[in-house]
Amino acid sequence: MPSLNTLLTNAKEQPASLGTAATEFITLLNLAARDEDAGIRDAGTLIALALREKARGWLTQDDLIVLLEGQRDIARLRANNAEIALRSRIQSIVIRLLDLALATLIAAL
Repeated sequence: MPSLNTLLTNAKEQPASLGTAATEFITLLNLAARDEDAGIRDAGTLIALALREKARGWLTQDDLIVLLEGQRDIARLRANNAEIALRSRIQSIVIRLLDLALATLIAAL
C-alpha cells in the first residue's frame, strides 16, 4: 500500500484543483504538527492517521467521512470556546485540513 505522503505527492500531479488541495493539505499538516497547542497537533495526527487507514483499505470511504465530519464538529466546538488567537489557528489549520480532506482528497485515495 502506498504511504499517505506518496498519495498526496501523486495527488499534486493530478488536475490543478486536486494538486493545489494536496499542497495546501501538506502545508497545513506540517503547521498542525508544529503548533504549540496539543489539541491542534493531535487533530493533525488523527486526520493523517484516518487518511492512511483509508489508503490501506482499513476504513471505507463512508467510515472516513463520518470520522472526519465528527472531528470537524469537535474542532468547531473547540474553536467556539477558545480564545481569539487559538480560535483562529483551529479554524485556519484544523478545520481547513478537514474541509480539504472531505472535499477533495478522499476521492484521490
